[in-house]
Amino acid sequence: MRGLILAGGFATRLRPLSCSKPKLLFPIVGVPLVESMARWLSSGGVDQIILAVNHLSDRLKIEVDQRVAGVTVAFSVEETPLGTAGPIRLAANLLGKDDPFFVTNGDIVSDIDIRRMLAMHEETKADATIALVSVRDPSPYGSVLTDSNGTVKKFEEKSAFFSATSLVNAGVYVLSPNIVRSIPSGRSVSLEKEVFPKLVRNGRMQAWIHNGFWYDIGRISEYVRANRELLEKQEPRAGEPEASQNGREILRPSYLGTQTRLGADSKVGPLTILSDNVTVGDEAIVRNSIVFEETSIGEKAIVEDSVIGERVVIGKESRIGHGSIIAGQLSIPGGSSVSPNSVILY
Repeated sequence: MRGLILAGGFATRLRPLSCSKPKLLFPIVGVPLVESMARWLSSGGVDQIILAVNHLSDRLKIEVDQRVAGVTVAFSVEETPLGTAGPIRLAANLLGKDDPFFVTNGDIVSDIDIRRMLAMHEETKADATIALVSVRDPSPYGSVLTDSNGTVKKFEEKSAFFSATSLVNAGVYVLSPNIVRSIPSGRSVSLEKEVFPKLVRNGRMQAWIHNGFWYDIGRISEYVRANRELLEKQEPRAGEPEASQNGREILRPSYLGTQTRLGADSKVGPLTILSDNVTVGDEAIVRNSIVFEETSIGEKAIVEDSVIGERVVIGKESRIGHGSIIAGQLSIPGGSSVSPNSVILY
C-alpha cells in the first residue's frame, strides 16, 4: 500500500519559519510532521510513502532517512510547481498500476481511520474517495455536498456557495490507479478544479465523513492551535507542577524533547513544547511557547506565547514578547526586548 504526500508548495503562510525549514520537518508536539504522518499512514496499512516535494527538497533528502516510523520513503521532485494533481502523474511509476493508493496534503494532522476509509472505497468501487470534516467556516476549503448514500453530488473549491453546510474537503483521498492515467502530464493540474468535478459529474466520487481530530497546519495560527490541543490530549496532568532538582519547575502540560537541558531555577510551562536538543539557561522562563530543535535560551531570558525557530540563540536576559515569531537560525543579542506580536526575519 502506497501513500503520496503532497508537499511541493512554498509554505508561504508559514513564513518566516518555513524560510529555512521544510514544512514536513515542522515539529508536531516535538515530532517532525513527516514522522507523525508516516505513523498515521502506517496504522492504516501503508508501507511506502512518496514525498512529492519542491521547496527545500535537498534539505528534506538530507534529514529524512529511507525509512521513517517503519515506512519506506521515496522522493518525487517537481522541477516546477505542478499543482495538486500534477505530482500524482509525475509519481505514476512509484505508485504502481494495480492498487488504490492514498494521497494527502502535506499539512494535515489527523486521526482519520484510513483503513476503514480504504475498505469503503473498495466496497463502493468508487474511483475516488474523499475524507470530509466539519468546520465552522467552510469558505477557505472545498465544500462538498453528498446524497444519502455518501456519493458526492457537488464539489466547490473555496466558495461560499455551500455556506449552509460545514462539510469540507479534509485533503485526504483514496484514488484508484485509473485516475493517474486521466491526469494530463507536463503541466500544473488541480485535483480540486479539474479532476474532481469530472468524477462528481459521473457519480464516481465517494465521501468518508471523519468525526475525530483534524488540523490543517498550513497557517501559523493553526499550527500553534494543533500543537497546543494535541499537547493537552497527551498530557492528562494539566496544571500540575513537576518537582525537580535545582529549583527547576515544569508546569504541565508541557513537552520536553530528547536531550533537553534545563538550567538551575528555570521555569518551563504551561503549554510549552521544547523540541530535541533545546537548552534553557539558569533562571530562564519559557511558557505558552513552541521552540524548535537545537535552540538555546540564555539565562534569565523570558519567552512568552511565542514560536521560536530551529537553531536560534536567544541571549542572556532577553525578553521575547507575547505572540512573537522568530525565524530559524537567528541570534537575538543579550538584553534584547522583542515587542509583542513581532516577527523577526533576520
